[in-house]
Amino acid sequence: MNKYKVLIIDDEPWSRQVVRALGDWEGHGLTIVGEAEDGTEGLLRIEQWKPHVVVTDMRMPGKDGDALLREIGQRYPNVRIIVMSGYDDFTYMKQAVRSRAVDYLLKPLDPAEFNEALANCVRGLDRERAEAGEAWAPAFARQDVHREYTAYRDRTHAGLLELNRAAVSEAFGKLAAFLSASVAPGEEQACVAAVTRDYAALLQPFLAEYELGRAADGLRNGLGDGLRDGEGLSPDLESEVSRPAAARLDGALSQAVASIARVYEDAMERAAVIRRNRNRLDLEAVRAYVDKHFLDAISLETIAQCFYVSKEHLSRAFKAHTGETVTDYMVRKRMEKARELIVEQELSIKNAAHLTGYDDIAYFYRVFKKHFGCTPGNLRGEP
Repeated sequence: MNKYKVLIIDDEPWSRQVVRALGDWEGHGLTIVGEAEDGTEGLLRIEQWKPHVVVTDMRMPGKDGDALLREIGQRYPNVRIIVMSGYDDFTYMKQAVRSRAVDYLLKPLDPAEFNEALANCVRGLDRERAEAGEAWAPAFARQDVHREYTAYRDRTHAGLLELNRAAVSEAFGKLAAFLSASVAPGEEQACVAAVTRDYAALLQPFLAEYELGRAADGLRNGLGDGLRDGEGLSPDLESEVSRPAAARLDGALSQAVASIARVYEDAMERAAVIRRNRNRLDLEAVRAYVDKHFLDAISLETIAQCFYVSKEHLSRAFKAHTGETVTDYMVRKRMEKARELIVEQELSIKNAAHLTGYDDIAYFYRVFKKHFGCTPGNLRGEP
C-alpha cells in the first residue's frame, strides 16, 4: 500500500497527463488521488482529499499559482509542494521559496529532475512521520487524546490567520489545561517537544507572509536551545523562549504552553501593525515620494521601509495603481531627466549619467538605449 497521496493542479489536461506519465509513483510509494484545473478547485480538493504532496503549475486562470502557494502555506503548512512553470520567472521562484516548495521545475519537465523532487518529498514526509511518532509516543498514544489536541491546534491556527488575539489566547489556555490533565507524569518532556515542534511549523508560514523573521526556529529546536535568529521578536520574548526548558517544566506543562503563546502573541501584534499599514497605503504618496527622490539612492526596499510595508505588497499595489512597477517608474523618471539634461541643458553625457544616479557609464548607455530606442549621442545628432 502506498504511503502518501498526491494532487496534480494544472489547467492543461495534456500537462496533467505528462505529470502522471513521468512520475514513478509506485516506486516512491505515492498515489495520485486526483486533479484540479485551477487554484480555486485545487484548494477544495486539498480540503477534500488531504494530499501529502501537491504538484502545481503557476500560470492558471482564476486563482493562479502565486495565490495558491500563499494559501497552501497558510492553511496546510505540512503539505509538500512541487512547482512547475513554463516561464523562468524570478517572481514565481521567489514565491515558491517563500512557500517552502520542495522544488521549482521548468516545463517541459525533465523526468530525472521530477522524480528526484518526488523522492525529496517522500524523504521529508518519512522524516516528519518518524519524528512525530517518536515525539508523540507515549505522550499522545490514545487517538481520542490526539484528536482533542488537534482540535485545539486548529482553533489556534484559525485565530492566528484572523489576527484574533482573544481567540488564540483562549485556545492556548484550554490547551494548557488539557495537556496538564491528559499527560501522565514522566511524559512531560516528550509532550513539550512535540507541541513545540508542531506549533513552530504552524507559525512559520505566518511569519513568512508578514516577513517577521524566523521566530519559530527557537521553538522548533526546543525551548532550551534558544532562538537562532530573533529578528521580529522583542528582546524580552527572546529571553523568555531561550530559558532552559527544565526551568519551565517543574510540575506544569502550562508554563511551557504559555511561552509558546507569548511567541504567537508577539507575532500577531506585529502582523496587525503591518496589516493596518498595508490597508492604508497611500499610493499617491508613494508616487510623490518617488517623484521627489528618484535622483537619490532609493530602491524598492528602501521605499517599502519608508512606508512600513513589505516589498512584495508595495510592488503589487503600485503596479495595480499605476500600471508600472516601482522600479520601472523610477527608471522612466531618471531617463526622462537624463534626456532633459543632455538635450535641453546640453550637459555632457557623463555628467548627465552621474546626476541621474548612474556611475557606470556603459550601463547608463544600455538603460538609455533600451528606454528610448537610441543612444544619448543619437539625440544630439551624433553618429
